[in-house]
Amino acid sequence: MTPFSFIHAADLHLDSPFKGVIGEAPHIAEAVYSATFDAFESLINLCIEKQVNFLLIAGDVYDGRDRSLRAQLRFRDGLERLAERGISAFVVHGNHDPLKGWSNQIVWPSGVHVFGAEEVETVTFAMDGKPVAFISGISYMEAQETRNLAKLFKRQDAEGFHIGLLHCSVGKNPAHETYAPCTLEDLQTSGFDYWALGHFHERAVLSRNPCVVYPGNIQGRHIREPNERGCFLVQVSGAGSIEMTFYPLDKIRWVALSLSIDSLSTIDQLDQRLFRMLEQKKDEVRPCSLICTMTLTGRGPLYKELAQDGASEALLQRLRESHGVPFAWVQRLEINCYPAFDMDTLRTGSDFAGQVVRVAESLMKQDNPLEALTPVLTPLYGNPRVRQVLTWPDSETLKSLIEEAQRLSLYKLDEEP
Repeated sequence: MTPFSFIHAADLHLDSPFKGVIGEAPHIAEAVYSATFDAFESLINLCIEKQVNFLLIAGDVYDGRDRSLRAQLRFRDGLERLAERGISAFVVHGNHDPLKGWSNQIVWPSGVHVFGAEEVETVTFAMDGKPVAFISGISYMEAQETRNLAKLFKRQDAEGFHIGLLHCSVGKNPAHETYAPCTLEDLQTSGFDYWALGHFHERAVLSRNPCVVYPGNIQGRHIREPNERGCFLVQVSGAGSIEMTFYPLDKIRWVALSLSIDSLSTIDQLDQRLFRMLEQKKDEVRPCSLICTMTLTGRGPLYKELAQDGASEALLQRLRESHGVPFAWVQRLEINCYPAFDMDTLRTGSDFAGQVVRVAESLMKQDNPLEALTPVLTPLYGNPRVRQVLTWPDSETLKSLIEEAQRLSLYKLDEEP
């Protein structure tokens, strides 16, 4: 078999709005707004640099089914650059950009194949007139694709390397809704050599024989998508062996940072530590820019100052004063600190503070604290007028509220009369 190489990418989400950050920080809005496009540009550059034979894109090219004109034109321009260098591209659409209700007015460059949604198609990739790889794929017609599309794939009765290109859910993933559900066994027993998957945004190699691969998205879009994002370069030898190399493409890196106040006694110390931590993380993610959340934890004498109204907002604005290029933007600062109490002593105490700690910790250990608190909260959340503006909190939100109530209670109990 003739050796060849390709790049497997997915979930480009071109024109993702990044609404929260752009609303808070108009002065960095353009860099954030352009992040998915810049990551896509890096993807195209990598294809050219590595001189791959073709590019696979496994769904969710666009962030929304309306497919902004800007996104369509940028996507076409990137594929045009590949076509000029003889690099083909094979594309399927997923739940974010299904084919129904969309009339494509873009003329794709030669060498680009966009798979339809009626049935699985198979396209032959040839080199010097000889078939080398067979790429089979199918797009979504509807966003809510509930069929097991993997079952529709059939390996061609031909010698060569067989690739399945599919946007799907292999098993369950709580971070993503389930679309085109299938099992790993469905893919492993299909006879295909490489499954180029999309939909799950976390990079994962589910199987090596055959290869079943999620490259993840090319650009993280929020704090729940941290760490580097990119694509896989796949090199297939003449003997059919596969070598995969991950390449980061993202331009903005999302990071959650945490700092304990245990050893800090002054606001100056806190200020210095926060800026040092921010600069260190900024250096770590270079050349990416950084968007992060910061959480202050621990127990110490600074708690009283941090508990004052406006303290977190003041610190947040202070951290946002300096940006630079690449920039570091603190999206949110949370204060989850406690007074400098001996919690073990409080927990065993017979006074009211001890009772507060025991009740709060007991509730936070429960899988669903709402069951125990429903009688107490029903007069509030059950009120028809309140229901117009408030909904019942989920378990995680309720646990955070309980923890905050515990902190405030201990702080108030510690205040001098």
